[in-house]
Amino acid sequence: MKQTGSARFRQRKISVKQSLQVIRQSDIPDLEDEHQRDIQQIETGVEKGEEEEHHLQAAINASIAAASGAKVEQIYIPTPDASKVFEGYSKYYNRKFTEPTTYIRFSSTVEDTSGCPYCLDENDFEFLDKINSTKKPASQQCSEDVFEVIMQQFETAIAERQPFLATDISQILPFEELESAFTDMGVPLYIQFAKMIYPHWKERKVERKGKPIMYALRFEEHDKDDSDPYVCFRRREFRQVRKTRRSDAQSSEKLRRLRAEMEIARALTEFVVKRETLRKESMQLEWDTFKQRVIVKDLKRKLGIKGDDDDLVTKKKKSSNTEVPTKTQVAAPKVPEVELVTLDSIYRKRESVIEAAIEEKINMRKEMDSGWEDYTDMVTGWLGVLEESMYYSNY
Repeated sequence: MKQTGSARFRQRKISVKQSLQVIRQSDIPDLEDEHQRDIQQIETGVEKGEEEEHHLQAAINASIAAASGAKVEQIYIPTPDASKVFEGYSKYYNRKFTEPTTYIRFSSTVEDTSGCPYCLDENDFEFLDKINSTKKPASQQCSEDVFEVIMQQFETAIAERQPFLATDISQILPFEELESAFTDMGVPLYIQFAKMIYPHWKERKVERKGKPIMYALRFEEHDKDDSDPYVCFRRREFRQVRKTRRSDAQSSEKLRRLRAEMEIARALTEFVVKRETLRKESMQLEWDTFKQRVIVKDLKRKLGIKGDDDDLVTKKKKSSNTEVPTKTQVAAPKVPEVELVTLDSIYRKRESVIEAAIEEKINMRKEMDSGWEDYTDMVTGWLGVLEESMYYSNY
């Protein structure tokens, strides 16, 4: 494959786990000596599809003619006039803009906005009481907040200027070199207290062997280190989700569903507000009516009017029959009172019925055979005697 003359670069995403190199302007080499990306050079400075615009062509021709020495009037590309004031501006934009509280005012971290991270301990309280006992006026005493700010300034300055202090604790910077950290604060009283607090801070720093006086969480730096068990809040590795039409459709469907649910919640809230408003108005009307009835009652007593006080009593409205009951009550079926029957009585009753039917059949048969003679038994007897005689004759 033939390689082109320009070098090709693969676009890579910026990772938070890798440190970026800071390049100054003096470190950038000359573009003519280095191979850079091929940038599409456009002579007119606009896109290819807009080069044929007649105002642009007229301006280009005028500039070319002026460059050749001909006297040509300079032509400009017309632009809309934005200096005029819209006539109906005051009609449509008459409200004063107030910035809502939901706007993001800053993007600082919680640690940056939580105040001074240094906190006093027992040793600091003892030292602070000692230096404040020498100062009689309360205005010249060092407060706890000022003490914490000064100690934090010492910690910040030594961390920037001597990051490897733990290896050589004997080379702590003197106060003269750390004094510049307090000049930016703009409070000269802090420098006066800082001179008094510096020996105490240095003693605490030596006791800690160059480590920070305040214990702090160890966060993950640029390079990932899984071997350190004391690292807190490790960064998670997020897998890039592959975008497909299906995922886009699901996302849009979730957004539509969320919008519908939020609209339902808003409508319910509005209905609740209306209901409570009506209740409030109803209670106010009842209260006004009660006060008027009290006035009427007093007038009746003063004038000596006797009679029924039905007009001074609130009568409850009768519920109409058209209202649908909230709960449907189903009447339970009535169980008839019947004596208990056993199986033996049922069997005996059935046998008696069968016997009665048999007796009835026999009686009907007798009535039908009345007046007739039955020779069936006689013939049967003769046949039996004949068979016996034949049997004995064979022997």
